[in-house]
Amino acid sequence: MTNMATDAAPPVRQPNRVQVSTNKKPLQFYLNLSRRIMAEYGEVELSALGLAVSNMVTVAEILKKEGWAVEKSLRTGLETLESEGEQRSMSKPKMEVVLAKSSEFEKLFAEQPPQQHRGPKQSAAAEPVAA
Repeated sequence: MTNMATDAAPPVRQPNRVQVSTNKKPLQFYLNLSRRIMAEYGEVELSALGLAVSNMVTVAEILKKEGWAVEKSLRTGLETLESEGEQRSMSKPKMEVVLAKSSEFEKLFAEQPPQQHRGPKQSAAAEPVAA
C-alpha cells in the first residue's frame, strides 16, 4: 500500500470530486451527485477514509451495476492523521476510485435524470471528509 499523505500544501479541490462519509448523507445523495457530476465533467472521483470506504464502494458498485459508469482507476492507501496536542499519529485506510460515463450513460440520464437535492446548495468540493 502507498501512503497518500504528503508534507506538500493541500491539493486544490476538484469540482468532480466527491468525498463520501459514513453519516453525513444517505447513499442516494451520493448516487445522484455522482450522476450529475459525470453528466457535467464526464467522470467523477469518489474518495473515502476509514469506515466511509464501505459506503464509497457501495456507491461505485451501484453506479457500475446499473450501467451508469465504468471504473477508470482505483487507489488504496493509508492516510496518516496527526492528533492535535498529541505526539502520535494515526493511520486510516483511504480509497479513491475514478468512474467514467458508460456508453449507456446518456440514454439512462435521459430516462432517469438524477433527483435534485433538497436543502442548501452544496458543491462536491464542499463535502467534508469524515470517517
